Parts: sequence; structure tokens; C-alpha cells
Amino acid sequence: MTEGRIGAGPLEQSLSLALKTLLVVGLPLSAMLLVFESPKGQEALFLYSLAHLLVLQLAAFWLIRRLRPLLDRPWFGHLDRSWLASAASLIALVTGFAALLTIASSAAARYDVSLQFLQLLSSLDIAWAVSALYLGADRIWGRRWADVAAVGLILACVGSIAVYLGQVGFGPDGEWLVRAGPLITVVLPSDTMAAVLAVSALLVGSSRQPRVHLSPQS
Repeated sequence: MTEGRIGAGPLEQSLSLALKTLLVVGLPLSAMLLVFESPKGQEALFLYSLAHLLVLQLAAFWLIRRLRPLLDRPWFGHLDRSWLASAASLIALVTGFAALLTIASSAAARYDVSLQFLQLLSSLDIAWAVSALYLGADRIWGRRWADVAAVGLILACVGSIAVYLGQVGFGPDGEWLVRAGPLITVVLPSDTMAAVLAVSALLVGSSRQPRVHLSPQS
């Protein structure tokens, strides 16, 4: 029973922090997008949707950075890979956060429904990979290199979406144009590479002893 109570602490804290972050980020972002809705021109919509996606991923990255200290003590002490199970729980939580934030803000931006779906797919795909890479890299190399790796992956993934949209464009009403060729040659390879990096870092990190994060002396 003692282990159950200990495990519930970080879980409750993570849920509370995620909800607070969703309100702090989601409400202002949605309000802003309600005022400055998505433009209709091809180039303007291209830049707008990419900037929106980047903001979503930076918000998810901010959340996983705030949640990471909760992994300093095991959530599931009875498991052989308690850290990995705890990390997977945080990754799922951040991915859910990204989904809710994307749905609300995309609706506020008044995208075409198909473009809302593209933003959601892209956001989910990037958020889980970045969270996994960050937690694994933090365990292996420490906070600084984890930050570098996560930001680099965010930029690479958003860049791949930019290349895809640059090739296919949008429909006359701002809808997502699905084309198999660019998806196979641009999006899928980048998604696969991101997934391999993320899972590899997470698995290697789970086998390492945790690094000690020292607070700077005042």
C-alpha cells in the first residue's frame, strides 16, 4: 500500500501541472487565434500554419521540461523498468496535452477541417517523439544536450512538414491536399527517423543511472 501512495504523488502532480499549463497556454493562444484567424492566401496560410505548429510543439516541450523532475523518484517501484514505465506515462500525458491544445487552437484559427486534421496528426507525431528523445537524452547526457536534441528534432519535424506543404500547397478554401508521393518521400522518412531516434534514446536512457542535476549556486 505504501508503494501505491508513493506512486500516486508524481502522477497527480503531473496531471495537475499539465492541466494548469493547458489553461495558461491554451486560453491565450485560442483567444489570439480567434482574433487573428487563418488567412486565405496560399503563402500566408503556409507561414501561419507552420508558425502555429511550431508554437504548439514549443508548448509541449516546455511541459515535458517541467515534468521531467517527477522522474527523480520511481512511480512504479514494483516494476523492473520503473523509470521507463514512468517516462512512458509522461510521454503519453504530453502527447494528450498537445492533442487538446491543437484541437482547441486549430478550431479557433478556423482552419478547414482537413487542415485541422493535418495539424493534429503533425502535432501528435512530433510531441511524442520530442518528449521521448528529451527524456532519454536527459538521462544519458544531461539537461543541456537534451534541450539541444529536443529543439533540433522540433525544427527538423516542422521543417519536413514545411517541405511537404511547399510541394503540395493548399486547396482553394485552405484545405489539406493529400498526395501520396510527397508523403512517402518527405514525411514518412522524417517520421521514421524521428521515431528511431526517440525510441533508441529512451531505451538506452532506461538502462543508465540517472544523472544528478545540480542547481546553480547563487
